[in-house]
Amino acid sequence: MKIFLDDFIVYSDMEIHLWKFRLCFQKCNEYNNNLDSKKCAFMVFFGIILGYIVSKEGKLHDPKKIHAIMNMHVPHNSQ
Repeated sequence: MKIFLDDFIVYSDMEIHLWKFRLCFQKCNEYNNNLDSKKCAFMVFFGIILGYIVSKEGKLHDPKKIHAIMNMHVPHNSQ
């Protein structure tokens, strides 16, 4: 499980996935964190998080982020 401020991802193989979900929900309950069902997604096999495209094949850089960096304007002042 990875936690990024107010987002988290639970990932694993199917054999231990329910155990990890249970652990995640127990921790949320322990620290009084409420989950908004409108913002939750389950059984997602592909997604974008923190500038990476994540899938079962691994993670790749998001081409939109690379394009934005490659097309940034050069700063014109040193302040």
